[in-house]
Amino acid sequence: MDIRGISLIQALVQEMAELLLAERVQDALAIPPKLGQHWVYRFIKRHPELRTHYNRKYDYQRAKCEDPEVIRAWFLLVRNTIAKYGIADKDIYTFDETGF
Repeated sequence: MDIRGISLIQALVQEMAELLLAERVQDALAIPPKLGQHWVYRFIKRHPELRTHYNRKYDYQRAKCEDPEVIRAWFLLVRNTIAKYGIADKDIYTFDETGF
């Protein structure tokens, strides 16, 4: 969720964990189990790779570059330029010159 820019709060982490737990034990119990009050805090303590950090503002220019329509338009432009100038496939290289 962090990669997608969604900040997690403890209540959301606990809710997701309870859903996973309920799914795991759904046949055994009629009442879905609840996690303890300090479960999230102890979980974070057990996993030091999980830490708090500030999210950076998502750059609008970067977001535009991930838009499938913008990417599709760029490849269409490349294709039209190749057709317009009659560029052969053997003359198209990437930066490492291994071919496109």
